[in-house]
Amino acid sequence: MLAIPYLGHTGQPLTVRFRCLAEHNHREHGHGKYNTVPEDSPRMYGVDSIHAAGDEIHLTEGELDRIILRKIGWHAVAVPGSEMWFGRHRRMLAGFSRVWVWADPDEAGAKLAAKVCRSLRSAKPVRLRLGDVTDAYLAGGAQALHDAKEATA
Repeated sequence: MLAIPYLGHTGQPLTVRFRCLAEHNHREHGHGKYNTVPEDSPRMYGVDSIHAAGDEIHLTEGELDRIILRKIGWHAVAVPGSEMWFGRHRRMLAGFSRVWVWADPDEAGAKLAAKVCRSLRSAKPVRLRLGDVTDAYLAGGAQALHDAKEATA
């Protein structure tokens, strides 16, 4: 399992999630693809970006996609799945003039993008055609992500 530490805005550890890296049916092996500490409430990943960003921020569906956007220099946060957008997250991002929403290009991602855009007037979904953020990055590098954002603007 890959350990994904969730840190507070000053770098203090809050919790950890785990991602199984094996290519198998996770349920048959008694776990999910992602695993959370029991009874831990869902959190936004990468909250340090909220405090470091200017007037724009990016929101991804999943921690690894957030890591890719940070790698190319964009401040980003993530929700740990398409069902994990909550009212408290809206309040966390309410002060930004633009929130770029990088949801996965599937039905669940479309629902996430719609939910975020309904709750934040500053939200704008980025259309991904090559899969999720990580897939797009692996296929076309940073330029693929810049192009997707530019096509949305």
